[in-house]
Amino acid sequence: MITIRKLRSLPEDTRMRKVIRLLESNRQQTPLERSYLIELCLLVTESNEKRVGDFTRRCSENLISCLKEDREYEFALDDLRYSLASDFNMTSGDWDFVDDTAKLDPSGRAIRPFSVLLDRIRSPFNVGSIFRTSDSFGVKEILLTPLCADVNHSRTKRSAAGCLDSVPYRILEETSILSKLEGREVFALELGGKSVDTFEFPEDGVMIVGSEELGVSPALLEYAKHSAGIVSIPLFGSKGSLNVSTAFSIAMYWWMHTKGKAGQF
Repeated sequence: MITIRKLRSLPEDTRMRKVIRLLESNRQQTPLERSYLIELCLLVTESNEKRVGDFTRRCSENLISCLKEDREYEFALDDLRYSLASDFNMTSGDWDFVDDTAKLDPSGRAIRPFSVLLDRIRSPFNVGSIFRTSDSFGVKEILLTPLCADVNHSRTKRSAAGCLDSVPYRILEETSILSKLEGREVFALELGGKSVDTFEFPEDGVMIVGSEELGVSPALLEYAKHSAGIVSIPLFGSKGSLNVSTAFSIAMYWWMHTKGKAGQF
């Protein structure tokens, strides 16, 4: 841990950037001592760096008050971290604070006979988000077609938040995809289908989720039409579609809500 004396010896720009990283590490790793956090706050409030804004200084003063009065300080600390990082154009996404080494215990999951087939999902963020949602809604297995984003991509791992270890997955060969669907009720999440509130979700089935740009590929879409069908989410805005991981979350909620209630299986 870098000492406060060492921090004070650094140039202002470097010092504030170090403070930002220290505040981030407090969220990612072992919490820093309150006394050390107070010293970090003082470095911010006393800084002559012009990029440190008035709002950031108020955030720092608020955190000092929380720390000195032995109050909960997590939100105050996060406000300071975010505001100071914004001053220096160092803002981060929530996924940047996930500990990639954390392992989830899958034994506590309520598994349902729900499978998901990802068809050419290109975004690592969306693939990871779908894994995280699948963990929450009892998905038994995720199947991935070739050319989906790499499950080992750093952004996939971060947005999955450990769920790559809790949800089993397989990457299929292009020639074997349809054979893997035989004997299962298959439906596609796509535009132009039945609304989620009237769609008859299967009790044991596979949901196909297509790419962000083109949707479900023609062969798989046709297969779904002749199986359990197409499910859609009604939209009422000027934008004609949702982010694929957001749409998947909504569809999974309805599938679980209608067919996956506790004790049904």
